[in-house]
Amino acid sequence: MIQKIITIRHVGLFENATPNGAVKLAQATGIFADNGRGKTTLAAILRACSSSNAGRVDARKTIDSQGSPEISLLVQSGNQPAVLKFENNAWVGSAPTIVVFDCEFVDQNVYSGLEVRADQRQSLLEFALGDQTVRLKQKVDQLTEDMEVQTRLRKQAEKVLGAVAAPYSVAQFIPLQLVPDAQQQIEALRRRVEAANNAKQLVSRQDPSPLPMVEFDVPAVANTLRKQLQDVEESAETVVREHLAKHDGLALEDWVSRGQQYLKLDNCPFCGQPLAGLGLIRAYRAYFSKAYEDLKRDVSALESTVPAGLADSRIEALKGAAATNAARIEAWKDQLELSVPAIPTDKLLAALSKGREELVALVKRKQQAPLESVGSQPQVDEITSAVASINEATIAYNSAIVSQTAKITEFKRNLGAEDTETLRAQVTKLEAIQRRARPDVIAAIREYQAADAEHTRLEGEKAAARKKADSQMQTTLQQYQDAINRLLKSFGADFSIEQLKSSYVGGNPRTDYGLKIRNKVVKLGSRADASTTHSFATALGDGDKRTLALAFFVARLETDPQLADKVVVLDDPVSSLDRNRRQESLRIIGLLTAKCRQMIVLSHDRFFIRDFRNLVLDSKPTAIPIEILTIKRVQNGYSAFTPCDIDDVCSSEYYRHHRLVSDYVDGKSTADARDVAKAIRPMLEGYYHRRFPGRIPHRTVFGQIIRQAQQAQPGNPLANLRPLIQELAAINDYAGQFLHDTNLAADNVIVVEGELHNFAGRALDLIYQNG
Repeated sequence: MIQKIITIRHVGLFENATPNGAVKLAQATGIFADNGRGKTTLAAILRACSSSNAGRVDARKTIDSQGSPEISLLVQSGNQPAVLKFENNAWVGSAPTIVVFDCEFVDQNVYSGLEVRADQRQSLLEFALGDQTVRLKQKVDQLTEDMEVQTRLRKQAEKVLGAVAAPYSVAQFIPLQLVPDAQQQIEALRRRVEAANNAKQLVSRQDPSPLPMVEFDVPAVANTLRKQLQDVEESAETVVREHLAKHDGLALEDWVSRGQQYLKLDNCPFCGQPLAGLGLIRAYRAYFSKAYEDLKRDVSALESTVPAGLADSRIEALKGAAATNAARIEAWKDQLELSVPAIPTDKLLAALSKGREELVALVKRKQQAPLESVGSQPQVDEITSAVASINEATIAYNSAIVSQTAKITEFKRNLGAEDTETLRAQVTKLEAIQRRARPDVIAAIREYQAADAEHTRLEGEKAAARKKADSQMQTTLQQYQDAINRLLKSFGADFSIEQLKSSYVGGNPRTDYGLKIRNKVVKLGSRADASTTHSFATALGDGDKRTLALAFFVARLETDPQLADKVVVLDDPVSSLDRNRRQESLRIIGLLTAKCRQMIVLSHDRFFIRDFRNLVLDSKPTAIPIEILTIKRVQNGYSAFTPCDIDDVCSSEYYRHHRLVSDYVDGKSTADARDVAKAIRPMLEGYYHRRFPGRIPHRTVFGQIIRQAQQAQPGNPLANLRPLIQELAAINDYAGQFLHDTNLAADNVIVVEGELHNFAGRALDLIYQNG
């Protein structure tokens, strides 16, 4: 409750609203003021203090004032009085809950001129629902705002991701899984693409080839070296050997053997002596038989076969072929993961050389003693192992070559079947996977997923809250519609509202309703509909629109469970209403006054304020305390609060002048004597206008009334004044000197108290004694 207006400075026309000190307010307060004196400003101040809104006050700062707005109100906070202030551009203190009906309420919640806007329907919904339902709606609104925050966060992350996700969408990009060897796969795929593009050239590339084996039959050589002739007589052999031994010739046996072919005659081809009967010659012929000759020939062949078969060139050939293979494999490494097999040529060369040298030595020994078995088994095994190691290494090498060649062959076979578009798509995906693994992208994904998950959670919570709010809203709005239509009926309105409900058209919840006029439903429509069809603009007059707005406001208060704690402010509530609706409005306001914490009614209609006072004072079972104030014009055109005698304000000019004169005669007047003197003539004018209704034209002054009475013919009621003409003229002459219309120097005429008292009494006698 607002107990006092202590100060209002520099706000609107209130340069100093309380020049005579704080103004007291009561549970019921009526404030009369002409239009343009500050009623709307006061309503705006009270609305601003209830919501602690500083902007509304600053917007109404006195235009020609250098001072900043200052407001100080004494309010009842709990059971204790407290001062609520506005200073330094801020409200300080706890404000009561204030609801205001004024032009701003109408404009925000009901209509503006010819239309009902979407924002007005939205505001009306919030006003209509009440605190509990509004809290539910506010929760929905808050959840909507929270979702918008998460949407913004998600979009920010999505913007970051969109720059790296292409050509994938963010939804496709996020699930991509890490591939550890992505770069290697990318390089391989790119090689495949390049290969597919160059298939003809690649197919023509030569493949690596297996190395030839070292073909050398060690066992056969060993057999020759070990061969002996069983048909040579031992005696002949003994003779020959002993003879040859005498000459100590390493190759003598061979020389002698070959010389046998020259024994065509019976004498020696060397010395010419006869050979017949010689035992040595006979031994020669037995010893050097054809088998022997064959053996020697075989042994002799080994002299060239062994060095050639085990020549170093064999290993050099392997080495050259391996180098060729290496070059061919290296050429394929731009397309395939291949390895170059190694062959230990140096080691093989050493083994070959060793085997050759050992075998050559054995061959020489055999040549010296053809009939001897040359080469032990260990020697032969060693040579065989050396040669075999070369082929074993060659076989292992060739096996590796076959493996690499198989890869090349498979690659060539697949070249024609490659789908380069698919390969490029795989490269694109792997590149996206690499970007997906970047720390900044992982952070953006985390933000995106968190915002998306929170948005989903809020969406579910909002759906549940909205369902509950919608249910409660529908119930509340149905009750609200019933209350509005009941009020409209009591106001005598010829229309009602229909189908009041909440709607989410446009995104935000708002009210939607129609008008029912003469059993026809009329849509609210828009400003554009005013020129084409029935709508709010064309179906309702100004009084009906104002009545509808008041019904909206009152219906909400009637169902408000916290009404007893609220201050209700009504600014010109019956403006534009006819007398019937004015009286019903007054009755309803009286009922609300008895229920609310405080009722403050502002009006430019003095009679409405007087009737409001009378209604409150007649409240049953006890009268409600009431204060009546007025806002008056003060110096420099500003406004200020003063106490108000509403009966005096409502009285007619005649009544006020009569009371001014009669109070003076009775000694009760505190008025200035000159004002009393100036009131005498208009008092009599008013009296005779009422005594002779229809006989004295409007605005006829007292001197003209006297002349009409003098000229009145018999039968004319004014003729009854003829006996009083002289007295009337005397009083007119006295009173006329204080009025400017008959005396331009009226302000200079001195008022003599005794004379004034005399003429004032005589004027009253004309009323009392001659009425």
